[in-house]
Amino acid sequence: MRALLSLAFAAVALLPGCDRAGPQPTAPQTMAAGGGPHFLSLIAEAPFHTAYFARRHVWQTYTQASGPATLEYNEAVWSDGQGHFSVDPEHVLQPALPAQAEQMFLLMQKAREGFLYRLRDFRIQELNTFLQSYTVEDLSQHVSVAGEGCERLRIRPLAPGPIYWEIDVAPATGLILATREFQINGSASVLVSLVETTEYQANPDLTGVNLHQDLPSTSFTPATAQQVLGFTPLQPTFLPQGFTLTRAEMIAQGGENWARYAYTNGGDTLFVLYRREPPGSVPTMDAGGPYTIKSFSAGRWSVAQASLGKHHIVVLGREPATVLQQVLESCAP
Repeated sequence: MRALLSLAFAAVALLPGCDRAGPQPTAPQTMAAGGGPHFLSLIAEAPFHTAYFARRHVWQTYTQASGPATLEYNEAVWSDGQGHFSVDPEHVLQPALPAQAEQMFLLMQKAREGFLYRLRDFRIQELNTFLQSYTVEDLSQHVSVAGEGCERLRIRPLAPGPIYWEIDVAPATGLILATREFQINGSASVLVSLVETTEYQANPDLTGVNLHQDLPSTSFTPATAQQVLGFTPLQPTFLPQGFTLTRAEMIAQGGENWARYAYTNGGDTLFVLYRREPPGSVPTMDAGGPYTIKSFSAGRWSVAQASLGKHHIVVLGREPATVLQQVLESCAP
């Protein structure tokens, strides 16, 4: 299971304290599809077009086999404003870990920095699609996050669901400096994830900072897939409402070619990874039997994977595991 988790997040990766001002007296404004504050258009590209340093406080709760768990740590983030970045995880506050276990965790998080920077926290991925899938509520709260003036917005999916987000955005840049994820439990809203900037510096000195390097990838189309990959990949025939294909790429991992499909509803992203064993090879046998689908959670994300004869499929996203299983099943030959 740990090996699969490492593979899945490695493939995708190739891919905060606040001083708050009080709410203003004006009433919140809700903006559905086609509306929103002027700085919404900046959010998607802000992490890649803004040069900055930030220290962030990360706090998450989630459920695992042994029961509820909490993960809390700090991380340092750099961006050169030209699409390059670095995420360095720092001291783990919860759970209490022996020194060796903490070091292993930090190394694993560093290996996933592409995923952490681009996808871990909710943000706008593509504005037009986002405005068709979510409502934006301006809470009319002007807050200060690490000394930066921000506007607080509440984001809700149009499709009914138990999750919504509140984000603090710096209007000048479009950077989200704090993200809170809430789960609706009956009539109450429970905070389940918090990423908050505690230190911020614009245009930092990047001397000595090792910026993230993506693994090489090659885009393909249905017409070029066989030539690029060496096989014709399977694709899902079922996707959650609002999700559309944005990228199809080949990535090489361990000497094997994988097809990586990225789908988005403008806010969340869903990935389908596919590899086919070459002709004449012996299919991988699953101890659970043919067509066994394994599902598990990794923080706020879920993963479903299966080996269907010579077909290996991994699906990752913030959607419920049952939905990811439907996506995977729809790929079956």
